[in-house]
Amino acid sequence: MADLANGINAWIFLNEDEPPGTNYDSTNSCFQTLISNKTYNSANFLGIAFFAVTPAVNGDTIEIGSSTHEGGLSNQDYLNSVLHDARQVNPGIKFLATMVYSGANTLAAIFSKTGDPQTQATQFANNLVSYLQGNGMNGLDIDWEGDVSDDMTQDQFKILFSTIRQVFDEQPVKYFLSFTPAWPTDSIDYPTVNSAFDFVSPQFYDGTPLSSFINAGFSPSVIGYGAQFEPGNSAPNASAQQVWNAVSTGFNSGGKQYNYQDIFMWRLNSGNFQFEQAQLMILDQLANPPAGNAFDDTAIIAAAGNPNITQVTVRSGDVLNAIQSVNTGTGPYNIGTQNKETGIFTTLQHGGNSGASQVANIPYNDPIVSVSGYTGTWFGWQCVLQLTLTGKSGTTYGPYGSMAHASSRTPFTQSASSGQSVVAFKGSTVTVPLADGSQTAIIASLNAVFA
Repeated sequence: MADLANGINAWIFLNEDEPPGTNYDSTNSCFQTLISNKTYNSANFLGIAFFAVTPAVNGDTIEIGSSTHEGGLSNQDYLNSVLHDARQVNPGIKFLATMVYSGANTLAAIFSKTGDPQTQATQFANNLVSYLQGNGMNGLDIDWEGDVSDDMTQDQFKILFSTIRQVFDEQPVKYFLSFTPAWPTDSIDYPTVNSAFDFVSPQFYDGTPLSSFINAGFSPSVIGYGAQFEPGNSAPNASAQQVWNAVSTGFNSGGKQYNYQDIFMWRLNSGNFQFEQAQLMILDQLANPPAGNAFDDTAIIAAAGNPNITQVTVRSGDVLNAIQSVNTGTGPYNIGTQNKETGIFTTLQHGGNSGASQVANIPYNDPIVSVSGYTGTWFGWQCVLQLTLTGKSGTTYGPYGSMAHASSRTPFTQSASSGQSVVAFKGSTVTVPLADGSQTAIIASLNAVFA
């Protein structure tokens, strides 16, 4: 399994409000769902976009870009709220100031005036640290494309980022430098990238392959994975599972195997924010499987807008060994900003790989409205012995589990209220021994989640 030294990360763009007509404080806003579904728990670093260079008393510093929102709120108001609310959800989250890449106020503006470049870089680095300290932020993220990559020279690149690294390292706490290039450019000083930056997350979704970055001079030891989740994207950028499959095995360079250092995802609040936020949460579970024997897909599916279950994969033999659901979202905030495809959400398998696998395809217009079956004792273990799913039309799927060797049986039924359906499952597993001396997990308890 991949060793993501810098974890699962995501960007957020403060200018944009989704759904249209909302602001940060609207109960249904993309910003509030990050809080209510605890999506922030799935990110180690949050890149907040976009910061601009602005004059200070002595040299230059940074400030959040200017934009206004419904109710007269500003980007500064949004920044203050994100810093507070994300940390309330996830006390360990780290915040990176993501620099603007276009216009007249990119990092290249530091060198636009006459003066000594080293002095300008040192002044900026000191002012930057003061800003980060004053706002409780943890570092700088460089979106390398557009004007900044055209306007900054290779010498300026070396001076600026080696100076920032030096000033960062002089501080009593760790400050991070992140580099997220869309493609290699001649203005990059690659030795500086490899020595000054903590991690580099190429924007692979822009189409430039890994080999181009490594051949240009990026050290394989600093490479992370820049991802973008859109249902209409080509693999591996259409789902969390695709990205994880690409990242989890690492990559080979020069005959040596390397792990990706992180996954950095663009972004959590665009026009398909429900799709993005749910995919981030699934990706986090893939990279960091939940500890313990409890499982609960409620928050992931809530982040997706509670779309219908359209497929259930069940493993069973004597008892219910495992269950996994697939939900299909057709709402406007999970079909993709390109208005292509529908959002598909594949949750993790809960339970082990014993028993036979069966797949039930559920018509979207005939959702599951009832789960029923039996719990009981099997070779001394308390578990779900059998499961049957029932659609709104009365169509049944199952029963799954023969209940052979069960010493007690208790029936159960869980039914949706009018207008609702089963959208997720939660419950627990238990590890049991098998006849061949191995072990497997089976479903100990199961509850349907209705919405």
